[in-house]
Amino acid sequence: MGEGLKKWIKAFKALGDESRLKMLACIAKKKELCVCELQALLKLSQPTVSRHLRILEEADFLESRRQGQWVIYTLKENKISSIFLKLIDEISKEDELKDLIEKARKINLRD
Repeated sequence: MGEGLKKWIKAFKALGDESRLKMLACIAKKKELCVCELQALLKLSQPTVSRHLRILEEADFLESRRQGQWVIYTLKENKISSIFLKLIDEISKEDELKDLIEKARKINLRD
């Protein structure tokens, strides 16, 4: 199997987890979130959130940057993320995700 196909398989596997799908949707709609904000939104522990974020980074969906004590995650600008962005409008119509995205848009724990 070629490297190109492996990249897509890794991306789809990353999306196969409910928490990662929710994280990615929130980051896509908010533009950026830190670990503590994702913890608060999803009610998950810091190690769990960090593990999921690492998987999403390895699947080429996210990139991160340091801002003081925070690590901020944003959607990476590439083919994989652009395809996800096309799907997110449909996915975000689901009630559970719609409410979570609305909370994500309002959250700001870095101030």
